[in-house]
Amino acid sequence: MLHRVFGERIPAIETDDPEKRLASGNTDDLLAWIRENEIGSNVVIETPFGRRYAIYCDYTASARAIRPIEDYILENVLPLYGNTHSSVTVSSEQTTLFVHEARQEIRSMTGAGDGDDVIFTGSGSTAAVELLIHLMQPEKLVVITSIHEHHSNLLPWRTVSEATYLVRESRDGGIDLDDLVRVLNEARTTHPQSQLLAAFTACSNITGICMDVPQVTSILKRHNALSVWDYASSAPYVKIEVNGAHPIDAVFFSGHKFIGAVSTPGVLVVKKSLIKATAPKRIGGGTVFFVSRKDEWYLKDAEYREEGGTPDSVGIIRLALAVKLKRAVGEAAIAAQEMQKTELLFKGLKDCCNLIMLGAPITTGRLAVLSFLIKDPVSRLFFHHNYISALLNDLFGIQSRAGCMCAGPYAQHLMGIDEELAEQYFTALKESDGLDRTHLRRVGEYSSNELLRPGFTRISVPYFWTDRQVDHLVECIRFVAERAADFIHLYQLNCESAEWHHQKQRTFHARKWLGHVTFTRNGMVLEERKRDTSEPVPLTSSIIEAHRLADESLAVMKKAAVPDGRLAIDHRYSHLRWFVLPIEIIERSRGVNISYPVPPFQPLVYAAEADLFEKSLNGSQVISCTVATKSGDDEATVIDGVEDDIGTEEEENLFSAGKQCLSCDLGGNDSSGRVKGEMEEDIATDDETESSKVLDNWDKRVIVRSRELSRAEEMKIPWYAPPLEMYKRVCEAIHGLDMIKEGDKVLVCLSGGKDSLSLLHILHFYQMRCRKNKSTNFKLGAITVDPGSSAYNPRPLIDYCRSLNIDFFYEEQDIIGAAKRLKFVRSICAYCSRMKRGRLAAAAQHHGWNVLAMGQHLDDVAESFFIAAFQNGNLSTMKAQYQTRDGTLRVIRPLIFVRERALREFAESRRLPVIAENCPACFNQATERHRIKQLLAQQELIFPDLFNSLRSALRPLLLVDSARTDKMRTMAIENIVKFNKNKGV
Repeated sequence: MLHRVFGERIPAIETDDPEKRLASGNTDDLLAWIRENEIGSNVVIETPFGRRYAIYCDYTASARAIRPIEDYILENVLPLYGNTHSSVTVSSEQTTLFVHEARQEIRSMTGAGDGDDVIFTGSGSTAAVELLIHLMQPEKLVVITSIHEHHSNLLPWRTVSEATYLVRESRDGGIDLDDLVRVLNEARTTHPQSQLLAAFTACSNITGICMDVPQVTSILKRHNALSVWDYASSAPYVKIEVNGAHPIDAVFFSGHKFIGAVSTPGVLVVKKSLIKATAPKRIGGGTVFFVSRKDEWYLKDAEYREEGGTPDSVGIIRLALAVKLKRAVGEAAIAAQEMQKTELLFKGLKDCCNLIMLGAPITTGRLAVLSFLIKDPVSRLFFHHNYISALLNDLFGIQSRAGCMCAGPYAQHLMGIDEELAEQYFTALKESDGLDRTHLRRVGEYSSNELLRPGFTRISVPYFWTDRQVDHLVECIRFVAERAADFIHLYQLNCESAEWHHQKQRTFHARKWLGHVTFTRNGMVLEERKRDTSEPVPLTSSIIEAHRLADESLAVMKKAAVPDGRLAIDHRYSHLRWFVLPIEIIERSRGVNISYPVPPFQPLVYAAEADLFEKSLNGSQVISCTVATKSGDDEATVIDGVEDDIGTEEEENLFSAGKQCLSCDLGGNDSSGRVKGEMEEDIATDDETESSKVLDNWDKRVIVRSRELSRAEEMKIPWYAPPLEMYKRVCEAIHGLDMIKEGDKVLVCLSGGKDSLSLLHILHFYQMRCRKNKSTNFKLGAITVDPGSSAYNPRPLIDYCRSLNIDFFYEEQDIIGAAKRLKFVRSICAYCSRMKRGRLAAAAQHHGWNVLAMGQHLDDVAESFFIAAFQNGNLSTMKAQYQTRDGTLRVIRPLIFVRERALREFAESRRLPVIAENCPACFNQATERHRIKQLLAQQELIFPDLFNSLRSALRPLLLVDSARTDKMRTMAIENIVKFNKNKGV
């Protein structure tokens, strides 16, 4: 059927002679024809900054369709489309002959002869490698690969080889030929009875550097090793010769990467002598010669046996047309264009100091593919690759690709990540084995640390672009490299997917839906949606517009409110963070002194072309980077809610949740997994009660009294006014809940942490405003309890409060020592908190003060709510205010509506003397509170208004004002019912 000739006129196959091929038409005209007919070349996309022309720069991943090719298929292929494997009807025979002719086109392009089989298969190179392994049926196989390999040409071989060897990268970014010889000799000596097979990529999909296929193949043949070449990245652009001076055993490539070959299959060209399989990889229709009731006989011709079922006939035909287009342009002409485009890219970007190109800096023997990282020059960290890709898309419509390009080992090599560091990243990224994926309906492998996965951005330029198009692309990349920091506060990071999206475009508003297509009696109807029809920004003015947007964005950066992404990263893996965060850029713009993490890796730096390769690549990085870090005193801030931890027993339990003594056997969990003595009502043991008597020593205290000062002296006191927005939040709590009354004597519970110090300054400012407005008159002081921990020294607060001229009471009690002397304490943190609470209350009453002001903030409230719900099944959180059981003391929390980040910024910007508290019982490992903090931080990156919503939702619980646990539940329920009625629920 396939060999009928009769009187048919057989079209001439394109000549391989470049001179004759070029003589048949002008190459420049053909390139212009491709540009004009590429589908999508003038498409406009909607971005957060307006409409932009889409600039497709991801040809290494997939090329795009050519309209005349699609027209040919529409007019000549589809009208007579039929299933193959038949020659009786016109439709089936025509389709079968189209496929046969397409196979001949592939043979002509690759130089395949009678000893080669050409097989169309599945989803690109991935399917081709799997098919090759099946056909070979290897038994004793030793595989040699290069560092450059794509996962498709690496992982399948690992599963069937008895040993694998890795060949190093050469000094020009190719395969190190000397190392190849060494590896071949070593493999032959170690495995004398095994078949050696080298599976190499013909071109790196990361750098675009092409390998010297003929020379490498000749070395392989001298060592009796099979040669398998992955042409996935280069087949659309370079010459393939499987039967040259040194024949290649097998090559494969992905059809969809050819210009005009969208949605086409993979291709395997393999020597028939390699094929050992007699049964097909996919058993089914079209693979058999005959089937009886008991037996079956498969086809002997692998080209037909391995294309069982219904092949992608239309895709195969489309690929043949794309191959004809490639051969019409000519491999020599394409090579010249690729080198020219590469030179333009390198020339335009070589002096861009923030841009780091990956790979050897050569411009010959490579495709116009560029992978790069962009560094923040201040922090020495990088900008996340997904952010850079998003910014290129949103500002200029550039369609790039971000990630590791499915070539993990080479990507890690280029970025300077050794095996030990790679394993650390794997540990951080892997999904918990205990996760029930079915129950949770998980559809991805994402973890909360996905954002830590290293990567880079890649662009690829097609050979048919004009020089002006390349120059424009260079200008766009340079702009992003120089001004990436000016836009980062506008973008939100999803920790589970590592995606960055503009805050105005968290969802894909311009998405097209199959669901908008319906079929009625009138046929197919497409639902029309209102679209922005404004004119896109012209390419000629896009850079000017981008600068305008950057200036506009920069002007408001200092006032921008963004979540603190540092809290979203598990502290166990914080040392793996390699990219700068929006919060760090914003704080920097406000003049905040920031301690950046040291970058965990630095990209491999190649020598300049003039003296390339004088330095060995065996020593890892050439670049070194040291970042000065803050001292311990500057860096440490009191975390996990330990500071100002005074409250009812219920609140103390909430605040201590998840903390267990690490330095002694004082902590323990019950069999149910609940945290004993922390989330539950905390009743002291006899030993604890007895030990508290030791603390009733009023001689261990320091009292500072305020002095009468002149107006001039008062003006010199270092008091600081809070930011207006923070002050409004505090006033909302004080006035809305009537926290401070006429004649109150308010003691701020001062631990020396950022929260309590900030509260002291805020309440003083509020006091001054009240005096000026002749409203509420109250007295302000402070009190500190030193629990006797060697890691916590709050004594500097004595002189500080003396400089502020306020009443200050300092109590030094050996709470930590008392805890250690007890026979049993469930949690040293809970015990310390309870003892401090008692001392603060007793001291306030002893000195005649009736109000204790604590520094818990909105973050603390939200975290405590989730801890109570998760750990103990309680619907509760810290209260905004309440009275003690005897009614003699009120406890207030004026910062209840203020974010922790705002307090940190205030304390740092005013250089408040924050005291480090590094108690080993509190800070040696992640606590439950820290995990909740991380959880909320990750969600806030996706939902920036999260804490405002939580504040509204938790208001009924905040208003519970009873100190008795048995009444708290009832009041909480009553408040919730009341609030829901007011909302009309």
